[in-house]
Amino acid sequence: MATEIEPRRLEDLEEDALVQVEREWQRRARGRKPWTNCEYVDQIERVHARYTARRAWLAKHGQGVGS
Repeated sequence: MATEIEPRRLEDLEEDALVQVEREWQRRARGRKPWTNCEYVDQIERVHARYTARRAWLAKHGQGVGS
């Protein structure tokens, strides 16, 4: 029996991406070349920019925003 999976909300996907950045920050902190604070903040800003662009695209193309 196939079950229908509802698409995840954009906010949830963004939060998952932020968690991935945090995990990478922690992983690199134990390695040879940890991120600087600026590099960490840059990664966070990239995630936010990517999802802001996605929301704008969805709004422009009439597909609404998952809020």
